[in-house]
Amino acid sequence: MKKVIKYLLVFGLSLCNLYGCSSKSLLDKDNPVTLTMWHVYGEQVNSPMNQLVAEFNETEGKEKGIIINVTKVTNASKIGQELEASLAKEPGADPMPDLYTGHIHNARQVGLENSVVWDDVFTKKEINNFVDEFLDAGILEDKLVDLPLSKSTIVFFMNGTQFKKFSNDTQVTLNDFETWDQVFKVAEKYYEWSNGKPLCCFDYVLNSVESYAIALGSKHMFNENGWYNTDNKEFQEAFRTFLEPLIKGHISASDFYSSTQLTTGETLIGVSSSAAYLYLNDIVTYPDNTTEPLNAIALPYPKADKDHALMTQAGVGLCAYKTTEQKQEAASVFAHWLVEPKRNVDFVIQGGYMPVTKKAFKNLKNEKFEDEETQSLYNTLTEMKSDYTVISRDVTYAVSRKAYTFYDQIRKNQSQWQARYEAGEDMDVLVQEAMDILKSLS
Repeated sequence: MKKVIKYLLVFGLSLCNLYGCSSKSLLDKDNPVTLTMWHVYGEQVNSPMNQLVAEFNETEGKEKGIIINVTKVTNASKIGQELEASLAKEPGADPMPDLYTGHIHNARQVGLENSVVWDDVFTKKEINNFVDEFLDAGILEDKLVDLPLSKSTIVFFMNGTQFKKFSNDTQVTLNDFETWDQVFKVAEKYYEWSNGKPLCCFDYVLNSVESYAIALGSKHMFNENGWYNTDNKEFQEAFRTFLEPLIKGHISASDFYSSTQLTTGETLIGVSSSAAYLYLNDIVTYPDNTTEPLNAIALPYPKADKDHALMTQAGVGLCAYKTTEQKQEAASVFAHWLVEPKRNVDFVIQGGYMPVTKKAFKNLKNEKFEDEETQSLYNTLTEMKSDYTVISRDVTYAVSRKAYTFYDQIRKNQSQWQARYEAGEDMDVLVQEAMDILKSLS
């Protein structure tokens, strides 16, 4: 938290900062100011962010003289392109929004000089209430420009109905998923028990390789372009740790989202963002059209070993384009309203996210959930937040595209690698082929 402490001291936050050091509000409920907004909470049929905006406009916004107008709903991988086009004033591009949700590299695109600094509009006490690691992910040049709204992490989603059958036959229990070494041993048992099905399907297997390498003590894992340094010894070891069971067919890379493989019975576990919870079906439909309840169980992300519990963080924050003091004040009112603890908890639960303030996490412990599946997920997220070390990496659109290209190649080659391995070909050769694909993308 050195960064957070530093910028708090530098700015010496006070209540006057809330409205740009002006003692008089620039807002007028009889002449409301409109803020345009782009956000990425749009894959749901009824976007929880759109619902929140509508509520704000009818309550706090109406009282203070603020209208939030959502003019674009996109996704996290595309918003950077949209912002770039707007900043360059390309023909046909939409004007820059007053508010947008994005990652820190999106704020870097816009520039510190064009961004509202949230340190200027939140008090020291308010800043200190945010989860420290979530704040760190939104800092540009020691200034908070990407305000945390919701965070996700990677978890295990398990087919509880199928696991009960597997457990009865093999005596494998939920305690056997604490570390990756245990998971891969279970994967071998499941492969044999299920007549050749993978135990786990990964949405982002490279994320798991990264965190495993970090647990091994990796330094300099990435090159200047943000891609992998394939000569890094810890990365090589981590890569092999995951590629060996993949080549054997014990684990797999998802077609796009592992929730699909999970709810069609192709795999027992989906390794994915906690936000994938929203897209899990209640029913598993097998290839022969038989069905059974999923009874989803959420498990914590496995550790590299019992001493290395690392959890990723992902999720966009709220950024504000700096224009007038009046709009900055309006953005401040909306931002404060959004992260109010009870409201933040209600918001994140709709999407399988974690809340972003310490008080909201305390509230989460007392939350009563309507079903066991949701309770399971939030028990897991609360446990991980308490016991795990949070890690993060700012992944650009270009790096994400390279990763998806790698996953495409892995899926195309997996079956022939498995066949070659079963025919007696050396595992070292096959792992190196996969590494060469990764290296070719640098």
